[in-house]
Order: sequence, then structure tokens, then C-alpha cells
Amino acid sequence: MNNATRALLRYYYSQLLTRIHLDEFAIGQLRIAVSADRNCARAWRSLGFMLANGGKTDEGISSLLRALEIEGDDAVTRFNLGFIYHAQRRIPEAIAQFEQTTALSPKNDRAWYGLGICHQDQGEFEKSVAPLQEAAKLQYFNPHAGYHLALAWFKLGDRVKCEAEFERVRSFDPKMAAKMQHDFGTA
Repeated sequence: MNNATRALLRYYYSQLLTRIHLDEFAIGQLRIAVSADRNCARAWRSLGFMLANGGKTDEGISSLLRALEIEGDDAVTRFNLGFIYHAQRRIPEAIAQFEQTTALSPKNDRAWYGLGICHQDQGEFEKSVAPLQEAAKLQYFNPHAGYHLALAWFKLGDRVKCEAEFERVRSFDPKMAAKMQHDFGTA
């Protein structure tokens, strides 16, 4: 059995361990997998996600970056990296990952949403509009995308578009509409 096959077997075993909530054992198997085959992108990706999710963020980022060195066009890894960067308040890096994710996977509504939120975090409300519109178009019933789109219109002083977004969200999520009404004084 060659090293690549050994790595894949360890990777699949880690996935089983994860399903039965034995994450530390799964991480151990992934570490063995990447030691056996330094080019096993799926093991690096899974290891990075699990480490970051378990609070070992820097090591998780390193593992995800290694996965991208192997498979640079992996939209899932780029999305996860953008999400982690955003959580760390590394907004320019998050924006770069979300932009690459949307280029690779234009129907990823969560990446469009992340991109819009990142622009808002930087006070770039005008730049946040297009990504948030795309997120709301791809996932019509995402009240968070609607909220942030209305926030952008509110901050940009476009009361008509803010009201329209409020009405759209109100049609399917009364709780979020109430929050919008409170925060923006809509309707």
C-alpha cells in the first residue's frame, strides 16, 4: 500500500470518527494522513476546519492554506478560510477569500453574504450592496441578508430601497422585520 492510499484511509477513518463525535481521535488520524501524504488536500482541509473549530485557529489556518497550495481552486476551503478570517476580524483577508469563493462558486449565497458583511464591517456600505443583493437573490428566505441589505440602504440614505427590503423580509420573517423596524424605523 502506498502513502497516498494510507493517507486516504486515515482520512476516511477520521470522517467516521467525526460522525460519532470523537473529534480528537479524528484530528489524530488526520495528522497521520498528512504525515503520510503531504499532498492530501482533503485531509489538510478537514484538519484545518476541525482545528479552527476546536479553537486552534492559527494551526487551522495553516492547514487550510496548505490545502489551497495543493488545490487552489477549492471554493469550500476558501469559504471556510474567509469565515475564520472574518471571525478573527482580519477583514481584508476575509474579503479576498470571499471574492475568490464567489468567483469559483457564484451560487454560494453564504460567500456573497460574508463578502457583504465584511464590507459593512469596514464601513463600506456602498460596496456591500451588490454582494448582499446576490445573497438575497440566491437565498431569498435569508432574513440576515435582507437585514444587512436594508442596513446598507439605510446607511446610504435610500429610504425607499430600505422600505422595499423591509417589506420583502416581512413577507417571510416577522421577527427579523420587527428588528428592522426597531433598528431602522421602517414602516
